[in-house]
Parts: sequence; C-alpha cells; structure tokens
Amino acid sequence: MFHNIRILSQKHSVRVISFVDNEQDRDLLKSVEPICESVTAVQRLPDFGAHWFSLTPFTIREFDTPAMRKAVDDAFRTKQVDVLQCEYQQMGQYRRDGVFSILTVLETHSDNAYRAFQAASDAVERLRLFSRWMALLNYEISTCNAFDRVVTMTNEDAAYLRSYARRANIRAIPIGIDVDYFQPPRDGLREGPFQVVFLGNYRHTPNVEAVRFLLEEIAPHFPEIQFVIAGSYLPAGMPEPPNASFPGYVADMRRLFDSRNTIFAAPLFSGTGQRVKLLEAFAMGSAVITTTVGAAGFPIVNGQQALIANHAQAFREAVSAVTSSPELRSGLGHRGRQMILDEFSWDKIGPEFLSLVEGLPT
Repeated sequence: MFHNIRILSQKHSVRVISFVDNEQDRDLLKSVEPICESVTAVQRLPDFGAHWFSLTPFTIREFDTPAMRKAVDDAFRTKQVDVLQCEYQQMGQYRRDGVFSILTVLETHSDNAYRAFQAASDAVERLRLFSRWMALLNYEISTCNAFDRVVTMTNEDAAYLRSYARRANIRAIPIGIDVDYFQPPRDGLREGPFQVVFLGNYRHTPNVEAVRFLLEEIAPHFPEIQFVIAGSYLPAGMPEPPNASFPGYVADMRRLFDSRNTIFAAPLFSGTGQRVKLLEAFAMGSAVITTTVGAAGFPIVNGQQALIANHAQAFREAVSAVTSSPELRSGLGHRGRQMILDEFSWDKIGPEFLSLVEGLPT
C-alpha cells in the first residue's frame, strides 16, 4: 500500500485515512506523511456485540465505526474528492455516491467462507457456516457492483467475482514489490545451518493453519533443521517442537534471508489472493516450497521458480530435496528472483495502477 500511495502521489494529491489498532500502527502510518497531502489515523474500536438480527457479516461490521464514517465525511466536506479508493472489502462500506470509486479486493471472503462450509461435518456448524457464507456473498456482490472499478490481485479472484457480480468492472492487477529494497545481500549470502522460515500475521486463519502444519507434520521429521516461525499474534496452544523458534514481529524481514541455506516454506491450504510473503521470499532469492493455493497469482512452474507440494508427504520430500542439493536451492532462488524482476517490479505494475485510477485504457 505504501508503494500504491507513492505512485499515486507522484501525479496526484493524495489524502489517506487509515484505521490503527495501536501506537505501533500509528507510528508506521507516519511513513506516508511526506508524500501525502494529509494522513488521518482512526483508532479502531470493534463492536463485538452479537447483533442477532444484522445481515452484515461480523468480518465487515467490526470495521464499521462512527469515527471512520466521520473522518470520511469530513474529508469530503473539506475538499473536492475526485477518486475514492477503498483498500480491502471491509472498507467498501465507506463508499460515497457521486464520486468515482475503486475497491481493492485482496482476497474473496465468500470463496473462503464457502470452503469452510464445505469442510464442516457437524450439522449445527454447517448451518452457521452456510449463513456466514450467504451473508458474505451478498455483501461481496452488492459492494462490487456498487463500485466503478474493482481490483483483484489474481486472475482467479477476478474470474470468481465476475461469475457473481455481473455488473462490476473487475480487473486483476498483481501486487508489486521494491526489487531494490528486497534483494539478496550485496555482500553475498553467509554460510549457516539449514533453516525453514515462515512469516505471517496470525490473525489470518490460513497462516495459523500453515504454521500448525509445519510444526506437526514437517518439523518433527527434520530435527537437524531449525524452523523459524516469525510474525505477530501467534495464538496460544501451538506445538513447540525443540527445533522451532518464534521470534515474533520482525521489523526488517530481510534479515531472515541472509543465509544461503534458508528455505521459505508456505504450506497454505486456504485463502485466496496473492501472498506478499512469497513476493518477498522470491525477491530475496530464497528457495521456496509452497502449495497450489500459495502459488496463486504467480507464473510458477513446479521445479523451476518453486517446489509445489500439496500434502505432508510431498512437502517432506520437497524439504529433503532442497536441503540435499545446493544446485537446486541456488536454481530455485535465481529463477524465483528473475520472475519477480520480469513480472512484479513496481516499474512494471505502477503504470497499470495509474491507468486504472485515471480511467485510461489498460
């Protein structure tokens, strides 16, 4: 999002209104102040009430606050707004009539809800998940149809939304990455023991599922390999094998990739959209093992830019293959980074994003 704002600010006056959950969020938001006309932080205070008769899913309702509505209304009263861009479906509720509006859909919530419904076996749970799926689908369709433009990160998500939101103008524009900031260390990668790295925000269920898979199904089979599980909000009760470490929030994730023996593992089995964690790992020149779900949005050929493994035995075999072959590790890392340079640098994606906002043909 920083780079989206940076690209827009080069040609336009940008005002940012953002939720913050804590003081750390507030400090991070300051990074865009030099390139914006104004930056407004709104403390998010979710309403955890039951709301039994509300048709709005909790996923959406928890971002519905009077303070944010006031901040948006104040922005419209203060100065003319030519384009309103809402990042994440949850923010689609802040659309205003009479202004060109863009919605960025980082993942399709109703698709995730449908998969959860399909996987449930208990009758009561299936009924609850069916209701949740219907509520999210209704919100998703009506919201996408209301916006002038809808942006997804992958062609798969765009096709999914088009099948329901028939009136919506939907385009797939992938996430870009700063290839100068994210790159292998200029002084070379150090030698070191093997380590398997995973990085995520554990408020996101697919990341929790991935970590549990790594700790239960993979780590016990490789006691000589260190498994580094980085990121915030890891829930209590996770397995803690002796060869796993949990550094928590890492301010500069590049330091996780300073060894030529680092392998990035992303066993993602649910969720949609494009994974920023994989963009970063590829850009850093790391060997990557992921799943078909994790690889969505990337032009990956199995064995070329990454290894694709969709179940525990295949994932263990992939870890064994990568750790036993320096040539395989090096080749995956080189081809993965080249894919980023060819397809996902901001130099390539920036013009697509600008043309979307300015209404020019793409």
